[in-house]
Amino acid sequence: LTEDPEYEIPVCRELVARFNPNAETPLFSTGPATAYTEDCFDYKRRESESIKVGPFRLGGAHPVRVITRWKAEGSEILSFLEAQLQATQALEPEILEWTFSTDDDVDALLAAKKTLAGETSRIAFLARFSDPHAPWKDVLPLVDIAVYAPRLLEEAKRLGKPLLVDSETVEDALAGEAACRNAGVACAVLLSPSDQRSVLHEVRRLAAGLRDAGSRAPIHLAANDPGLDAAVLLGSLLCDGIGDSVQVVSSGEPKNDLRIVYNILQASGVRITKTEYVSCPSCGRTLFDLQKTTERIKSQTGHLKGVKIAIMGCIVNGPGEMADADFGYVGGAPGKINLYVGKECVKKGVPTADSDQALIDLIRSNGKWVEPVNGETA
Repeated sequence: LTEDPEYEIPVCRELVARFNPNAETPLFSTGPATAYTEDCFDYKRRESESIKVGPFRLGGAHPVRVITRWKAEGSEILSFLEAQLQATQALEPEILEWTFSTDDDVDALLAAKKTLAGETSRIAFLARFSDPHAPWKDVLPLVDIAVYAPRLLEEAKRLGKPLLVDSETVEDALAGEAACRNAGVACAVLLSPSDQRSVLHEVRRLAAGLRDAGSRAPIHLAANDPGLDAAVLLGSLLCDGIGDSVQVVSSGEPKNDLRIVYNILQASGVRITKTEYVSCPSCGRTLFDLQKTTERIKSQTGHLKGVKIAIMGCIVNGPGEMADADFGYVGGAPGKINLYVGKECVKKGVPTADSDQALIDLIRSNGKWVEPVNGETA
C-alpha cells in the first residue's frame, strides 16, 4: 500500500473481478460450503504428519517446502541446478519435479545426481510417472492412485517409501489417502481439478474431509498461473494454515516460478527467506517521500534475511502499525527521523541526511547486520 492509489486500484479491480460472476476474468467459484478453520481470525497451521522426501521432511512442524517443475530437456537441468544452488538469495529448488516417460529419463536423473555430487544433499526429486517403474530410492512418486493401485501400494510398502497422491476430485483424493493408510503407506495429497476456478474451496473441503477421516496426511498446493490467481489461491490457503508444500506451474522459467512461490510464502508470513518490510500508506501527515525512502532503504538492507524493518511516515499511527517489526524508521518532524528497536524509540531527531547510516548502525549494534556478498543488494 506504499504506492500512490492510482497504481493500486487496477490491481484491486482485478482481484475483485475473480469473484464477480458477471466479469470476463475467470472467477473462483464457491462450491459447497465446508468450514475448515474454527476461527478465521486466529492463525493455526493444520496439523499433519511428516514424510521423508530426499534430504527433507515434508509436513509436521517442518517449513512449507517448495516444489519446482522442470520443463526443459537433457543436460540443461545441470546448469539450472548449479545456478540455483549458488544463489545468494534464498531461492533454492528444494524439491524438483521431473516427468518420467522412458528409461532415458531415469538415466538423466541419475546422471544429474552423480554430476552434482554432494550438492544433491540439498535437493529432493519428485517423479511424475507415466508408468511407475523408475528406481524409487531416488524420488518421491507422484501418481494417480486410482490408476496404479494395488500394485503401486504393494511396491511402496515393500520399499517403505511415501507417495504423493494426485486426484481431480476431493472424493478421489480422500479415497486415495484412505487406500494408502489402509495399506500402511505414508502419503501426501494433491488436488488437481480440471477447473482451477474451484480449487480454492475444494482444497478447504479436502482439508475438512481429511480431518473428519482422522487423517493427518500432508497437503501439497499447486497453482497453474504465476500471477494474481496464484497469490489468491496459495495465499488464502496458507493463511488458513493449509499446505505443507507449494508449487507454481507456468510456461515460464523455473527460476521465475521459484521467485513467485517464495514471495507468496513471505507475504503470507509462512516462511521468511528475505528482508521483511512494513510500510504505511501515505497520507497528509507523512513527513518524507515514502516511496523513494522505502526503495532507498530496501536497496541497502535487502540482503538481511529474516529482519523486519518498518518505514512509517509519522509518529501518529506509525509505532502502533509497526509493533512487530525489529527496527523502525519513523518520521518525527520535518527533516528528522526517529529510530526504533521493536516498540522502543532509541534515537530521536536524526537528520534525514544521516538517517540511512544511523539505521544501519542500529541494526549492526543489535547483532542483525551482515555484509552483502556476491552482488547482493546493499
